[in-house]
Amino acid sequence: MVTERVTRDDIRALKIGQTGVFTLPNAKAVESGRVQFATMKRLEDMDFERVETGEPLTIAYKRLK
Repeated sequence: MVTERVTRDDIRALKIGQTGVFTLPNAKAVESGRVQFATMKRLEDMDFERVETGEPLTIAYKRLK
């Protein structure tokens, strides 16, 4: 999905086994998105696996738990 930022609600919406792909406007938003995934892992006991996209402004994570 093309978006300005990755929100916690976006992450919560991912079902187990589903991969979320986020295309962001700049490198700062990409780093912020990575931090959001790490925060959700810590706060809500979710588990994710990073998926390579080959695009510098796109991040993808598969929800494992």
